Amino acid sequence: MKDIFSTNESKAASKVTINSFMMGSLFFVLTLIWTLNPAKFSLFIVAQIVLAIPLLFVSSLAYAKIGYWKKVQMWDVLGWFTSNVGSIFILNAVGLITAQIFESVAFLYFILLIVLMAIYSAINIVYTKETLKEKIFKFSFFVLVLVLGGILPLIFNL
Repeated sequence: MKDIFSTNESKAASKVTINSFMMGSLFFVLTLIWTLNPAKFSLFIVAQIVLAIPLLFVSSLAYAKIGYWKKVQMWDVLGWFTSNVGSIFILNAVGLITAQIFESVAFLYFILLIVLMAIYSAINIVYTKETLKEKIFKFSFFVLVLVLGGILPLIFNL
């Protein structure tokens, strides 16, 4: 895991801020869903929005430890996984909500996400070739969670 995760204190501090903003937004979205009519939204949409909150919360706690603990590798790994799964759940929910009205736009959305993340990963690799293994792992993880939580439910109308 050491070849895949490298600790960066300033990056960790930024993640705490981003996660906090996203959690606040999710509470607003959940309130809106409950106000509009939760029966209009699939289990996959609501579950991913709800589960993203504790994932982002724990990610913030883990990343906060990086600022003042000496041994931080495990905190960084926990923070990365929980932050990424929570963020991808949000992306999946947006795609699945879009699919309820415009399925073709939702497919374009998921394809665009994958293409843009592939470009993002490729640029990272070009600038720092020693991160090849890390970037391939992280991109593959992103696509796997996106496929399982967004694309497959879209294809099978879940």
